[in-house]
Amino acid sequence: MAEPDFEAQLTRLYSEAPSFPDAELFAAQVGASLDRGWAMRRVLIGGAGVLAGLIAAFQLVTTRFSAELQTLSHNGTRDISADVDKVMTRFNQITATSASVEALWLAAGLALLALGFAVTRMMEDF
Repeated sequence: MAEPDFEAQLTRLYSEAPSFPDAELFAAQVGASLDRGWAMRRVLIGGAGVLAGLIAAFQLVTTRFSAELQTLSHNGTRDISADVDKVMTRFNQITATSASVEALWLAAGLALLALGFAVTRMMEDF
């Protein structure tokens, strides 16, 4: 068993916060950091997200439709409606696989999640 005097001394030591000479300065610095505007961080994080989304979309388009786009630009004298039908047929073939449909659903879900985060952030600001 621990001695009652020792337990009382421990309780007293833990109940009293130690004082530091720069406590007021530290509290002021923490308060200034918390009060600082987050606008620049939001802009940078949002810009990075938009840039990453554009890069991902560009990669998706170039890998999936590069041959079709080259054919469209190469044969510019052909009827555009036939070319659009050809591209749509190719798009339908691509989305016929389950992996492609899952990728499209995943992209749509992530876009909705990002929209939800943006709306909740805007609601907190008001």
